[in-house]
Order: sequence, then C-alpha cells, then structure tokens
Amino acid sequence: MKTDQDLQAGGFTESGAKRYKATATAYSDELFNRAVALGESDKAADAPREVTHDHVRSAAAALALRSQDKSDPVQVGCQVGEYVCAALAGVGGGKLEHSWGVLLFGLSLPLGVVLFVIRNSRSRTK
Repeated sequence: MKTDQDLQAGGFTESGAKRYKATATAYSDELFNRAVALGESDKAADAPREVTHDHVRSAAAALALRSQDKSDPVQVGCQVGEYVCAALAGVGGGKLEHSWGVLLFGLSLPLGVVLFVIRNSRSRTK
C-alpha cells in the first residue's frame, strides 16, 4: 500500500487519499477472502489448506469480472423500455393511416429516446 508521502507526491487530496486507502483495504480484504475460499475448496479433506498463486490469480480475476458486471437495475429497465418503445414505434409507424398508429408512434419514439439518454447518462457517471 502506498504511504501518505507517496499519495501526496501523486497529487492526492486529503479526501482522495482517504478514499484510496479505504478502497485498497476493501479490495485487499476481499481478495484475501476469495483466495482463501478457493484454497479451501481445492484441498483434500485430510490436508491443510494451501493458497497458491493460481488461487490468488483466480480470485483477482473474479473480482475484476464482478466489478464489470454490476448492472444498475435502472439501466436495465431503461434498456428494456427502449426495446419495447422501438417495437411500439415500429408497429405505430406501420399504421400511420390510423389515428392510433400516429399516437403510438408519436409517444413511443420520444419515450424511447428519453430512456436511451437516461441510460447513457447514468453509465457515464459511474
């Protein structure tokens, strides 16, 4: 772990250094727990636990994948809504000679665009 002097030399503010330390500690604890669990699952019943470099590497890879796969339920809902709106806009666009087709097309298209903007703006803030 980096020292306070290293973090200051790196340009970390006080709050940034505090967050860095908390994040590094939490990651280290989670890496330790996962590596130990993997070592435990690979050992024979009558043998002591051994945590190898493969266990540590697998634990780190699992943590990396987990951090990428965290999906926000709002983003998932927005994406599903986009698909529904696109389908409804297609149906409405095919029936523009009817008043319900114009209404369906006119409502679902802007709603789909709004959902798209919400989903993309939320993904950029993370």
